[in-house]
Amino acid sequence: MLNNNKKIEFGWQFLRYYSVVRLVLALLLLLLPYIFNAEVNLYDVDTYTSVAISYLIIANLLLFMAFVEHQFRIQALSHPLIDIVFIALLAYSGNQNTAIYILMMSLVSIVGLFLTRHRGGLLYGLFACGAVILIRYYREDDISISDFSDLSLQIAGILAVTVLANILARRMTDYEVETLEQSQSIHRMHQLNKQIIDKMNRGVIVIDSGNTIQHINQTAWYGLGLPENPIGKPLKLVADELSYQLSKVRKDQKSTAHGLEPEEGLPFRTTNTGPQLLPRFIPLVEGERILITLDNYSEVMKRAHQLKLASLGQLTANIAHEVKNPLSAVSQATALLAEKDYIPSEDSQLIEIIQRQSKRINEIIENVQKVSKSKPPNREAIVLNRFVKRFIKEYAQGLKFEPVITLEEIDEELMVAFDQGQLKQVLSNLFDNGLKFSYINTKEYRLHIAAGQDPVSEDLFLDVIDEGTGVTLEQKEKIFEPFYTTAHDGTGLGLYISKELCEANQARLDCIPVAFGGACFRISFDSYN
Repeated sequence: MLNNNKKIEFGWQFLRYYSVVRLVLALLLLLLPYIFNAEVNLYDVDTYTSVAISYLIIANLLLFMAFVEHQFRIQALSHPLIDIVFIALLAYSGNQNTAIYILMMSLVSIVGLFLTRHRGGLLYGLFACGAVILIRYYREDDISISDFSDLSLQIAGILAVTVLANILARRMTDYEVETLEQSQSIHRMHQLNKQIIDKMNRGVIVIDSGNTIQHINQTAWYGLGLPENPIGKPLKLVADELSYQLSKVRKDQKSTAHGLEPEEGLPFRTTNTGPQLLPRFIPLVEGERILITLDNYSEVMKRAHQLKLASLGQLTANIAHEVKNPLSAVSQATALLAEKDYIPSEDSQLIEIIQRQSKRINEIIENVQKVSKSKPPNREAIVLNRFVKRFIKEYAQGLKFEPVITLEEIDEELMVAFDQGQLKQVLSNLFDNGLKFSYINTKEYRLHIAAGQDPVSEDLFLDVIDEGTGVTLEQKEKIFEPFYTTAHDGTGLGLYISKELCEANQARLDCIPVAFGGACFRISFDSYN
């Protein structure tokens, strides 16, 4: 369907150009007789001068009205009619030879047809013909028979030109309609493609030869940490690691002289808690532009890891079940042996070691069985401020020492969706680890708790920060793997279980760096709506 607004916009442009030409013409008609000292040849000098000045004033007014853009239909109909009237008056009072004025009226009739784009525009030709007859009649006071042939030729010429202009105007209107429809179809297709690209699960970035971002879809924007107004900025300012990988790909492929070819990059992460992204660089338009696709590598790794752990968990659960019975027998036998009176002191120490290690093995078996038998979470709304305060109080009551746990002020409106029992289990694991490593480093049981909303991702978070020695990059890669521990008495299952419980509740557990030492474990929640 034709967009009428677009059509009228073209009409206003045409009318403005036409008004400028009229202004120049009116100025020339006023000045030329005096510049060339031809006023003596005018039929009526005073009338000509008055009409020419009036036409110049009207031309200025019509130009102003064309720029104001008010009532296009009325202006389109009235402008040519006003021109025909003034040109006819100038023809009457001007030079004896009226051919140039008749030519101007013919041109005005053609312009009127292009403005109105309607058969009614033929009336301009009829007005021009009437003006020609009146000019001849009032100039000569009468029309002789010999004048009829000249007059008929002039009228026939005006009508022929007007009819041809009408045909041409209608053809142009048809072409214009077709062009506008095609333009709108292309525009709609462009919008549809843009929406499809924006809604894709795969991130898409297009950059030019100067590494400036030309387009970025929503998925890529979220993956890169919601950069502010990224379009038009250098890629290096938005994603330094991605820019480095692209430069390396360009350099390597240039050195091999094979030209740019699609190539996969290395996984990277733009924020500490953001997903890992796997880039792929695809040249476009013979290398002038580069299409960068970003896949959520964390999801791929997570699924592969879950499959691996599922089979491993089933195997470990079976082993744990088989080990539990003989372990119980060993524990009972050791307990009975420890109750005897004649055991030497050296043997008593060995019995204590057996009891301590048996207890540790039993804890491992219980944790493994918890993981293999974990139930689906019962997520419910939790007011974070009240829950954390209550948990800290309950947790501290169960300890044999008095910890120093500081809690930052938490907004009362922060609500998350989580299984309460499982969130307590996660926090218990994080508090146990945090207090233990704080004591090892500072000889004090200290923890710092903070919660809020991330200004970039808008995720709600809960931080458990200890004063230990921190987590190295190597440890950070393995810290959530089962049975990985840096403590001689740890089972290596606490953080693994905590992460699994968070993911089961659609939350995320990350270890993020702390500026002044220690470790920070952050639980990122979806807000509860």
